[in-house]
Amino acid sequence: MALVIAILWLSPAYGGAWTKEFGASYTKVGTDFYLPGSYVDPTTGEKLEDLNFIGQQTSVYSEFGVFKRWPLQVSIQLPLVYGVTTFVDEVSFNAGEQARATSLRLGDVRLQVQTAILRKGFQLSGGVEIKVPLYANDGVGAKFGIWKAAFPLPGDGQLDVTPWVIMGGSIPGTPLFAQGGIGYRFRTERFIGWDTRLRFVDGLAFNGTVGLTTGPLLTLFQWEGIKNFKEDEVTRENLYLGGALMWTVWKGLAIETRAGGEVWADNAASGLSLGLGVSWRTPAP
Repeated sequence: MALVIAILWLSPAYGGAWTKEFGASYTKVGTDFYLPGSYVDPTTGEKLEDLNFIGQQTSVYSEFGVFKRWPLQVSIQLPLVYGVTTFVDEVSFNAGEQARATSLRLGDVRLQVQTAILRKGFQLSGGVEIKVPLYANDGVGAKFGIWKAAFPLPGDGQLDVTPWVIMGGSIPGTPLFAQGGIGYRFRTERFIGWDTRLRFVDGLAFNGTVGLTTGPLLTLFQWEGIKNFKEDEVTRENLYLGGALMWTVWKGLAIETRAGGEVWADNAASGLSLGLGVSWRTPAP
């Protein structure tokens, strides 16, 4: 078996329809936990019923405006991923006993450039996101010999490119706003540090948010997922639903929390994710 941690389908934060003006920024430091109800071997698509898994991700996310003449935003997300699996040992002289495998690695760094297309009332933006693994899956658990396959991997281990179109706006006469994005995820076979026969298929990526602002409290209902363009036995796809709160405690300083889970998943784990973080916002000068 080969276990991909792949926690947090929902990014700890991601750029919305309102592209940052020059000098404006948003930065968040947070930690998220993932408790799956089931786990899937990504090399076969088989559900693994004989193990328990917990995933944890600590990440820094930042987005900032970089161009004076027209809104142009750059964002980066850098995660540190920790995973633990417990399982029945079937390959050593202790066969039949409980065993545990842990991994701690930098995960997939996500870089995105976004620009405003329309910004008067209704917001329309376009962007491109690149996912680059900062780990080598062939090295995870390698020094443990026969137990190597039991160690959870930080991710799929290859480059992805996703062009996005994002739109949104406030709902007139209410404290509500809504935004959503749709993208084409090119899943390449450019694996970094992993000699594998895995081949993934492209998919339709999407996300959305409905938000309510009441004083210093921002309440969010969110969804995110991906649907493959064709049937595949190993490429992950899912639909996540969840809620989040942002409470501004002082000027641009806020405490953020979220909870949610997959209502549908194929070739992937499904379970509950919880997150807590601190963010800092600065307006354009």
